[in-house]
Amino acid sequence: MRRRSRPEIYWREGGRGPGLVLINGWSTSGLAWPRAWVRSLERSFRVIRVDNRGSGYSRFARTPFTLRDLADDVVSVLDEVEVERALVVGVSMGGMIAQELAIAHQDRLAGLVVIASRPPAPAYAPPVGSSLLLDLLAPPRRGEPLESYFTRLWTMGTGTGFADREPRSIAELVSQIVAQPTPRVMLMHQLRAVNGWGHAERLAGIAVPTAIVHGDEDRMIDVANGRRLAELIPGSRYLELAGVGHLPHLEAAEQSLEVIADLAFGAVSLSGRAAAVEKRKIASGTGKPPKGRRLRLVEE
Repeated sequence: MRRRSRPEIYWREGGRGPGLVLINGWSTSGLAWPRAWVRSLERSFRVIRVDNRGSGYSRFARTPFTLRDLADDVVSVLDEVEVERALVVGVSMGGMIAQELAIAHQDRLAGLVVIASRPPAPAYAPPVGSSLLLDLLAPPRRGEPLESYFTRLWTMGTGTGFADREPRSIAELVSQIVAQPTPRVMLMHQLRAVNGWGHAERLAGIAVPTAIVHGDEDRMIDVANGRRLAELIPGSRYLELAGVGHLPHLEAAEQSLEVIADLAFGAVSLSGRAAAVEKRKIASGTGKPPKGRRLRLVEE
């Protein structure tokens, strides 16, 4: 991890190859990524994981801030590590930051992967009948250890049965969050930045190769948002994952790695009618992403 002389924004990096930036979501630091998944990426990319303002070691950065500020922070990190253009992968709020990067700093992006995210207002579709956000804002119950608290919350954020099938994956995520928990006041600063994000019409100007991934059991950000993003970003590819919740990179690690590899090494941009057909095929399970280089998940 490199630090400036007067540090505000922190990041971690590893691997060799083209630059790839990972931007995590609300409340989570750059530490909270599946280790095997990151190691797989580091075999082909120079992977840079940013701590957003408010999270991890960036919790002392200036407040208040906007999503544009968070996008500018990523550009500052790219300048520091001397990466001119990078493939940017954002999850949830990180996907919003990634979109803002593509809008404001398109010349710094080689490609864009938006996972479990949403468009700016007014195109955003709020979740219907879900209280997950309120659950995430609630403090631990009296006497509840942090590990139990975060296990309970993030189990609710995944698709049906995932936590029972893969308890080690949930345990790894929880240990990473507990190692660098985000202070409650910073949770609110990040949430204010998300709530103040608007002007969805700007997405029409994104011209970099773009892939969108969303789970159909996402209770944090409804799947309608992934579909809407695919309509708003010209030529984008859309992959909808059945039975997957708000953490596709954890719940469907292989598929998400393939999307990144296809975009970086083999994808061709689609437009117009062809894009719509491809999106329907992938979402319905009748088609496959284009052939390209595959990244194999490294098991711990």
